[in-house]
Amino acid sequence: MKKVFLLFLTLFLTFSIFANDTFFSLVGGNIIPSQEGEIAIEMQQEVIYITFNPEYYEVSVEFDFFNLGETITLLVGFPYFEVGIDGHGLIYDFKCWTNNTETNFSDKPIDTSWKQNRELNKDKLKSAYTRKITFEKNSVTKTKISYKSDYGSSSSSLVASYLYGTGSSWKNPIQKITLILENNVPYAYPSLLIMNKKDSYEDISTQFSRISDNKFQTTFYNIEPSYTDTFTFNLTNILNDTGPKIFPSYFYFNRKHISKDDLFWYTKPQLRLIRNTIYALHGYSFKSKDLQEFFSYNKTKNWEKPYTVNPNFSEDELSQIEKDNIKTILTEEQNRK
Repeated sequence: MKKVFLLFLTLFLTFSIFANDTFFSLVGGNIIPSQEGEIAIEMQQEVIYITFNPEYYEVSVEFDFFNLGETITLLVGFPYFEVGIDGHGLIYDFKCWTNNTETNFSDKPIDTSWKQNRELNKDKLKSAYTRKITFEKNSVTKTKISYKSDYGSSSSSLVASYLYGTGSSWKNPIQKITLILENNVPYAYPSLLIMNKKDSYEDISTQFSRISDNKFQTTFYNIEPSYTDTFTFNLTNILNDTGPKIFPSYFYFNRKHISKDDLFWYTKPQLRLIRNTIYALHGYSFKSKDLQEFFSYNKTKNWEKPYTVNPNFSEDELSQIEKDNIKTILTEEQNRK
């Protein structure tokens, strides 16, 4: 059954969720989400690019819409939420395009008096970046949005999220969603990738293919989301130095055998650091300046035993598990371009 498109935000500690384009009705100076499926425009596909940078993440989304009906002009909006103390907003540098032409937009407040779901916390619902788009009959209209956002955080991870469920406001299921992730964070990797659904969630970490050393892609077909459905991504320290126990309590590369699959989400430079961390735990004396810096006292003073050079280091000190894992990691490094 088609429902009124509701905007809902689930918080994990403090982070923002930003949404697919949807369409609105204008009432006075405020906007109200329109009924799902009340127009004959379907979202044929969307391509979601999410780039993880050290201090923030970037999102760029391309939409292909097909108008099955008559030519119509709609107020299309990208809803967003403000959360935290004093409604601190975490989205910035928003831009939008229609048919490859950058367009102006307005920041309009959303009227929440229409809401039927009492679980909706309207204090979390802020505004939408809106613009008018004309959808020609029997034609494809291409739109694009991009923005930057600060990360949310959990006790051990950075958190990024994208609310794709708002795509349910258009006619028919979303025919195709392509999700492309790029990791430019030197010392963190995507450790958990979740596709949240109405009544469940799915770990999609194994559904990606690598298209370059730090870029990954997956595709979903015929998605009929609920309005709260999200993609959520957790980025974790590559050495699993996350607490509450001190390092190397959660560093497993020296304690259990690993396979190539265990290394999928790490970049080639990260694999090098992990491999050399095994040596660092035995006091190997590094010649490379970047490794000397990475394992310096200032960087390892909170370890159980801060790194110090062992002048008597020998490969014989390594356990068989460590030797095997070093070989597995090195082979994977050599196979990366």
